Amino acid sequence: MKLFLLRHGETVFNAQGRAQGFSDPELTELGRRQAQALANVFANETLAAVYASDLKRAVETARFIAQPHGLTVQTDPGLREIHHGIFEGVSVTEIHTQYSELVEEWRAAPDRFVMPQGESLAQVQERAWASVQRIVAAHPEGQVVAVSHNLTIMAILCRALTIELIHFRRLHQDLAARNTIEFSPRGPTVTSLNDTCHLMDVEQRT
Repeated sequence: MKLFLLRHGETVFNAQGRAQGFSDPELTELGRRQAQALANVFANETLAAVYASDLKRAVETARFIAQPHGLTVQTDPGLREIHHGIFEGVSVTEIHTQYSELVEEWRAAPDRFVMPQGESLAQVQERAWASVQRIVAAHPEGQVVAVSHNLTIMAILCRALTIELIHFRRLHQDLAARNTIEFSPRGPTVTSLNDTCHLMDVEQRT
């Protein structure tokens, strides 16, 4: 089967430079245009199902893709973004200013660091990969879309590529990016990463 793993479109928090995690902001107008551009990519594809995390930004992005195919978005909390704990809703600038020591710990050992009152990247990978396995088991043939989040997608890709989490920053995910993982009895094969060609005609925020 083929899994299209997508990042959601821009949200209010993205535009404001705030950590989102389990917070639930809606898409901006730009985010909706990005979601429509993603939907256009799949207009002529045959999709078996469309999944998303249960956060609004993922569900709204997924609906743009699902509706033209007559599909209902199936939500899975395992696809949520990492829980940022005390950083939820805080601006990135403020995080670096007020929590500089914690930021250094995160940079030095992202595979072991636990967000205070939140999650570790390892915990995210465990729950997200379990969600991917459920999706693959439910749809052993065909093509499936799953809309998720920045760090969650990178954790999934690290697992698929057998990259240790300490090296997750070797990957990058833009808003509304597309990744493709093909699953066979031999295991997962990543065939595209951070594809944003569909956004070429969408005016981006500067």
